[in-house]
Amino acid sequence: MKTLLRTFLLVVLALSLQAQTKPQKYVVVKIEHGDEFANKLNALSDQGYRLVVAGQFVILRLEATPPETYRYLPLEVKGGPVQFTNWLNEQGAHGYRWLPRTVFMEKAPHPRNYEYRNSPHGLSGPSTARELSSLVEEGYRPVDIVYFSHALGSATKEMYFEHEVGKPAFATRIAPGTEIKVADAMRVGNVMKHVDEFTQQGYRYLGPQHSNKGGGIALMMEKCSEDCAGRYEYRYFDAKDAAQIEQELNAQGKDGYQVAPAALRSRPHLLERDRRQKRTFCYRVLQPKDAASLEQTLNAPEQEGYVPLDYVWHAGWTAAEFLVLEKETTASAAP
Repeated sequence: MKTLLRTFLLVVLALSLQAQTKPQKYVVVKIEHGDEFANKLNALSDQGYRLVVAGQFVILRLEATPPETYRYLPLEVKGGPVQFTNWLNEQGAHGYRWLPRTVFMEKAPHPRNYEYRNSPHGLSGPSTARELSSLVEEGYRPVDIVYFSHALGSATKEMYFEHEVGKPAFATRIAPGTEIKVADAMRVGNVMKHVDEFTQQGYRYLGPQHSNKGGGIALMMEKCSEDCAGRYEYRYFDAKDAAQIEQELNAQGKDGYQVAPAALRSRPHLLERDRRQKRTFCYRVLQPKDAASLEQTLNAPEQEGYVPLDYVWHAGWTAAEFLVLEKETTASAAP
């Protein structure tokens, strides 16, 4: 009897120690600049963590098993677009790819090679839909917008595109130069009117774009590879405070609308609904104060199932950063 009791206690102790030493799902660190921060990221990635969201606080999630882990490199935006593009391509040749909406490049455990091109901001303004389409037709996908200052003239925004080396070009079935349409207007309401028009023509939201109108708002729509005329519907929300965002997103999520992460960093902040699928979503919105409390919140049992998407900013008299978390709540059709 004593032997059985001793064995039982040892098993309980072993399970308890295992639970205590089990690594947590999320790690949060406050963003810093320079090589020291890159070293901190790579030290965490050596433990199996992968960068999933970057803002004032960088969020990493446990996704890899050492020694097959991710590696990180901070972006170096030096010089003009030509110099930066050359630097990107040099890193891409070594297996690093640019993480969208971050200032980091990532090398996967089994890396591939990537090449980058920018769609230039010319004297007449940002690239046209035809110029953007030509890059997509060559197999490039948009990554992010970069600001460049110049000795003469005002600063410009360049849209950068990525292509996986060896991947074939896009096999288009429509007229060349029509893969991309740009919804561009001075007001969000007018941008959304263009979006609705383009969705009826078989286009779907792709990502933000620099407006060709002074002080305007723009985004890119991409032609679907299949017939999707009228399939996708869009709404937008404004970011005022955490409670307002959460209430609005949950109301839309119950109606089948899902946040488009690529639209969180710039207006209009879009939600997309696929009319062919019956899905519902639930959202939580956090306003992080420090890395430790955010890490504790993300790892709390009540957050199980929620995935951090990205940060959305409120810009007014004061600026505030809110973290959006999403959980799919679609009821299973199976009993």
